Amino acid sequence: MQFVFEDSEVAGLQVSADAPHRLTVRFSAARVVEEAGRTGSGEGRWMRLLLICELDTQMDKGLDVSGRLEGGQVLLDGQRLRSLPLPHEIRQPLVLELDFASGAHCRVQGRALQLRPVAAQCTTDSFQC
Repeated sequence: MQFVFEDSEVAGLQVSADAPHRLTVRFSAARVVEEAGRTGSGEGRWMRLLLICELDTQMDKGLDVSGRLEGGQVLLDGQRLRSLPLPHEIRQPLVLELDFASGAHCRVQGRALQLRPVAAQCTTDSFQC
């Protein structure tokens, strides 16, 4: 399964105060597809996920953002990854970018990233309307 940033719904962002500093993105409805190439809008299934990014430095301000993602990507070794296998873990320098439909933008530099389901891999079908 592949997690797709666009059209996923973020329930909230949380930054840990303790070291190591982490940004946790809670997805209430993350879009997942069976095949990496099939990422058209409306295709796939919905799943609750956590994306945890270990940050290079502490963030000074809180992130009070939630809602639908218009897009997002992980910049890694010169590549722009707009989808990630599920589950997935990266242990090297990266940049995480999230673009919300509301116009909010989040960009953080990290040294590790983990993507995993919140609970048992229970998904709900999505339908194109």
